[in-house]
Amino acid sequence: MKRRIVLALFGCILIVAAISACAASVTPEPTPTPTAVPPTPTFSPSDLVSKMHWFGTSSILYHGSQDIYFDPVTLSGELPVADIILVSHAHSDHWSVDDLVKIIGPDTKLVISPNITLAYEAAKDTLGIPATTLGMGETIEINGVTIKAVPAYGNGHPIEAQGEGFLVNVDGGQIYFAGGTGTYPEMADMTCDVALLPVYTSADILAMAGTVPAKIIIPLHTGQFAAGAYATVLSQQVGGDKQFISLSSGPYQP
Repeated sequence: MKRRIVLALFGCILIVAAISACAASVTPEPTPTPTAVPPTPTFSPSDLVSKMHWFGTSSILYHGSQDIYFDPVTLSGELPVADIILVSHAHSDHWSVDDLVKIIGPDTKLVISPNITLAYEAAKDTLGIPATTLGMGETIEINGVTIKAVPAYGNGHPIEAQGEGFLVNVDGGQIYFAGGTGTYPEMADMTCDVALLPVYTSADILAMAGTVPAKIIIPLHTGQFAAGAYATVLSQQVGGDKQFISLSSGPYQP
């Protein structure tokens, strides 16, 4: 009887040893490493500025999800075909048929103020594309970009002439392109990320910079050196939470 008990115990010991050996030989599954979730990009007004190129005067190219030209004149460099062209008024330093034909493609959308209607009619055969005349306060959407026509008058631009500025929503931000203008009360309503403002007089750019509720203000319609000087003066005299910067001008190089 004792012998049977001993044999039974010995058998149990062998079984337990075998189970332990098998367990030890099994490689445990590695704990999976959690996949890192990339942070959601945070929009900054400087993102818009980084996509801007200044040719001189008030001529700007916004090279983002769309290629948008504002008052294109004195264009030079490796020019992308325009998706959208916005022209504020028909003065020769803002409306240039010779420059427009450099950037117009078959799908280009040309948006003009009522001030340019006659000039466009005279040049439409040369330009070869239709134009959309955007009345004051009207809004249009093109390729996901929203454009609103806003007032622009003063400093030799009478309100009766129907020149305009533009509020442009693009790539998650808003650009205010003032066009040919002086300071007027409605500028206080131009909430935007970046304001492109013309320099006609020192008093007027100072007044505009203090009125427009923009996060970044860029002086235009002057020389590059003067624009830098104005940015410095505006920073000192207007200050607050606004940032004042100047752009380098010249040929566009991607």
